[in-house]
Amino acid sequence: MILSNRMEAVVNMVSPQSFVIADIGCDHAYVSIALVERKLAQKVIAMDVRKGPLEIAKKNVTAYAMTDEIELRLSDGLDKILPGEADVIVIAGMGGLLIRDILERGKKILDVDGKRPELILQPQSDLAEVRIFLQENAYDIQQEKMLIEEGKYYTIIKAVPKRDKVKYDEAELLYGRYNLQSQDAVLESYLLHEQSVLQEILEKLEQNMRNKTVEEIPEKTKIRIQQLKKQIEVNHLAQLAYAKAKGETNEV
Repeated sequence: MILSNRMEAVVNMVSPQSFVIADIGCDHAYVSIALVERKLAQKVIAMDVRKGPLEIAKKNVTAYAMTDEIELRLSDGLDKILPGEADVIVIAGMGGLLIRDILERGKKILDVDGKRPELILQPQSDLAEVRIFLQENAYDIQQEKMLIEEGKYYTIIKAVPKRDKVKYDEAELLYGRYNLQSQDAVLESYLLHEQSVLQEILEKLEQNMRNKTVEEIPEKTKIRIQQLKKQIEVNHLAQLAYAKAKGETNEV
């Protein structure tokens, strides 16, 4: 099974010889097939909310002669999986808010005493919201990987259950403690790119407001300017944390 770089990174994040993996939003089951093919899972429960992709997934699973190893289920998120049934849950290629909502609605799956599953997540957006959910539900981000595919930045997160809640600061919530401490080269590129984009947007907004009184500036524009300044500040803190982990002492 040939995968995109993004899906390859998701598969590589799975611990070897996991017993049962639930692939949520499996689409055409490419990841599910790769997990079995590479002996990373003994069984995969491939689930999708859409009948069309699941029919294609069924054809692919049959073509690879994996009907015994891969079970297909029509399911909205984690609805059709039982507590304790999966050792690992994979949710990839969705917006961060949707991933957070799926996990929130399926908390009975995450709160099983003695058998809480590992999570492999690949949010397309709103990574901070996903990390907030993880910290509030006693999941520690054990590993992360950033990559660029077709000009877009992606992050894959591996989270493991902990007894106590893990606390992240603002920079770690936005950019990932693991990535900052491990000096991920793609993260450094992303930080510099984001800083440039944010600064450019802020300068254009401030230039447009230059000849206006405070009363003439729309409230939503004021809020947006403050949001941009905050984002730039957190970006700067992240760059400082990255430089510190790298052993650089000069101010960013």
